[in-house]
Amino acid sequence: MVSPSRRHIAFLRNWGIGPDQHDDLLGEVRELLRGLCEQVIDARVGPDKIEVDFVASDPEPVRSRLSALSDVLQVVGVGESSPGSLDEAVREATRLIGEGRYWEAHEVLEGVWRSAEGREKVALNGLILFAAAHVKLQRGDEAGYRRVLRRALRALEASGLEELAGLNLRQLASAISGALESSEARYIRIDRDRRPSPET
Repeated sequence: MVSPSRRHIAFLRNWGIGPDQHDDLLGEVRELLRGLCEQVIDARVGPDKIEVDFVASDPEPVRSRLSALSDVLQVVGVGESSPGSLDEAVREATRLIGEGRYWEAHEVLEGVWRSAEGREKVALNGLILFAAAHVKLQRGDEAGYRRVLRRALRALEASGLEELAGLNLRQLASAISGALESSEARYIRIDRDRRPSPET
């Protein structure tokens, strides 16, 4: 396992790349960063940002090299802190989802899911699957996105909870249903007031 202090995510402004170009982008990034970092784990393509997930003892040379592709908006360390309570984790995860940072939201939720019980554990599983579905979409896997999003919807409904830590699960389930009915795969974000909405 990689030391959390060495794993980073660089956020680049998306310059017009679509998720269907994930594999080509990942290859290009790996070639660009050869010799600068220990590993490029993934590249995830969102509508406004591209995430480059990498391992390096010093992220600054990587940041500098990535600027050849696009503006580097931010570089964050992965796993440097974790919310303690379920409420804190859900608040943090919804903030990350609102920013289109689905992979990080997944990681935050997984930490509290392990110790949760009963209906809360089922609802957390639904939120984890919701985030994981969007990671599939960021990688250009629309079939995987729909498959995992259906599982998320089933888990949220099976929990029987209307809300979790201020997040309206009924509204989220409705947004997921709408996304699944759409012929076009689309991101669902959660705004600052924790209201889910499809991205247009």
